Amino acid sequence: MYRLFVILPLIALLTACAQAAAEVAEETIEPATATATQPPTATSTPSPTATDQPTHTPIPTETPIPSATPLPDRIVDGHGVEMVLIPAGEFVRGSEEGFPDEVPVNTVYIDAFYIDLTEVTNRQYQDCVEAGVCEPPRRFDCCLEFGIGERPDYYGNPEFDDYPVIHIDWYDARTFCEWRGGRLATEAEWEKASRGTDGRMYPWGNEPAAPHLLNYTWLANEHQGQPLYNTSPVGSYPDGASPYGVLDLAGNVYEWVYDVYAPDYYSYTPYENPTGPEEGSYRVTRGGSFYNQAFRNRSANRNHAWIPASSTHFDGGARCAADVPGLEDE
Repeated sequence: MYRLFVILPLIALLTACAQAAAEVAEETIEPATATATQPPTATSTPSPTATDQPTHTPIPTETPIPSATPLPDRIVDGHGVEMVLIPAGEFVRGSEEGFPDEVPVNTVYIDAFYIDLTEVTNRQYQDCVEAGVCEPPRRFDCCLEFGIGERPDYYGNPEFDDYPVIHIDWYDARTFCEWRGGRLATEAEWEKASRGTDGRMYPWGNEPAAPHLLNYTWLANEHQGQPLYNTSPVGSYPDGASPYGVLDLAGNVYEWVYDVYAPDYYSYTPYENPTGPEEGSYRVTRGGSFYNQAFRNRSANRNHAWIPASSTHFDGGARCAADVPGLEDE
């Protein structure tokens, strides 16, 4: 009985402790509740929107630079004189088959310029005299020295208006050309106008001189008939034109050019636009004359002579040149 009394309280005590422990466990340990985790919402990838295709932008084309207006081959100056264009470029100057002052042969560059189609005529020069600018020729006759076709009233006679003026010096020629708004051609310009770029012997080529090509003096029995021994109207020998169409660059009368004469000038000449020595009282004449034989009518001939600028000649005249408008300002 005693043992039962002891055991029963012990069982009650253990039961109470077990209940208390269970209550504590219920308070501290909560059952894990499985929380349903929502799967990540699929982010919709935006479908490509139909965009306009890039517009084709044309490649800008370079604006063409306007080409220079071609220079006219012929012009007429303010005094009614026809002039011919000599284009810019190189040419061969001089000759190894001529006089000693024609060497060394060299290549020269010349800017474009204009030159008279023919030699200055009596009528053209008379206009300058009547304008009070030019001095009259020193003599009014022509070629009395030969006794053939003498013309005592050569200048001032309408019959000879279209013949080349003679008996004027270098200063007269320069004054006349400046009165016209031009100038004398340089020696190099004159030679290029005469022979072009192929180094020909005469304006018309390398064919020997003949009476249908120029007014000159030929040897007895060389051709039929006899030379004129006198001037002829300008432009009388179209078959003798230069490569550019310039007339009378061989024969008829010599022509004053700008340059001072120096026999050795070609040995130190500049390459571009040579204008001759800076000082000197002798000037160059070009082109030969009716009084000369063929050899002195070659395009490279410099007359091989010391000619005073103040001298006048029965077979000496002039021809003018002019700058291309606008080129002189560059």
